[in-house]
Amino acid sequence: MSLAKKERIFAEAVTGLIIPSWMGTEWDFNGTTEEPGKGKIACGYFVTTVLRDAGVKLNRVKLAQCASSEMIRKLVAPKNIHSFYNGSFKALYTFIAQNGYGLYIIGLDNHTGFIYNDGQEIYFIHSSFVGPRCVQQEKVMDSWILKGSGCHILGEISGDADVLNSWGFN
Repeated sequence: MSLAKKERIFAEAVTGLIIPSWMGTEWDFNGTTEEPGKGKIACGYFVTTVLRDAGVKLNRVKLAQCASSEMIRKLVAPKNIHSFYNGSFKALYTFIAQNGYGLYIIGLDNHTGFIYNDGQEIYFIHSSFVGPRCVQQEKVMDSWILKGSGCHILGEISGDADVLNSWGFN
């Protein structure tokens, strides 16, 4: 099976089967719930819990508590990590748009979540500390959290062969 096919299966499992149940789950800086819609969840715990529930082998608690850049470095091969600094939002958006379909983990100055390019639109999916203060999906171009961050570390998780192979594709 091609890497592109594996990538699509993985990304669709995460975005179509797991993440929807988390929508609306309340955010809290100390939130650690493991059950969608019950309790509260912080951004790092949201990312690691979703990936764990998708079958990615990881230490949910340890990764959720570290800096998002470190989380990404522990999950994604260096060749699949891209960094954008100092007013880099436009470069980030252009890179994701040109790269096409895929699921990413994004690390910001003080936040983390997923970026999902479905081939038509690009979304930021995260446990948000602003607005409704819950797990939400918004268009990347509408996210002032993304636009306001001076640092964007992007890990192409759905395109990482090691992640996909550990997930069960060989």
